[in-house]
Amino acid sequence: MSKLTRQSIVFTGGFFLFLIDRLLKFLSENIFTTQKIFFKIFGWNPYRNPGIAFNLPLPNWLSVSLTIPILLIIIFLLVKFCKNQNYLYLFVGLSAIFWGALSNLIDRLLFQSTIDYWLLGTGLINLSDLLIISGFVIILLPTKFFNS
Repeated sequence: MSKLTRQSIVFTGGFFLFLIDRLLKFLSENIFTTQKIFFKIFGWNPYRNPGIAFNLPLPNWLSVSLTIPILLIIIFLLVKFCKNQNYLYLFVGLSAIFWGALSNLIDRLLFQSTIDYWLLGTGLINLSDLLIISGFVIILLPTKFFNS
């Protein structure tokens, strides 16, 4: 399988995870609006998070104005790494960050907050948060773990 085919699969897979996140956010806002907690540390707990990571307070306008240029930089880097196919791990990581950040940006534009729905330990997260975290982990891991 060519690297361009793998990149297409990765980017398309990220898009489908983006769609799943959008669906879960819709469900948490409209259908499954009540808590379902197991063992007090895991479960479904819809919440509108007005802050950024770890519920840190940041005005919505500032969060949006920082996210848009970051997304543009990521698009530029994705195009660059698409042409230089020796950096598949960077393409995978940036794709994950792109789709996660885009989903959270849509929330901020529509609701002035992000929609979190999973309780994990003491924090609330969503699939787009997991995409962003996974993308950073993939980028920061040594390249010896990847077959690029």
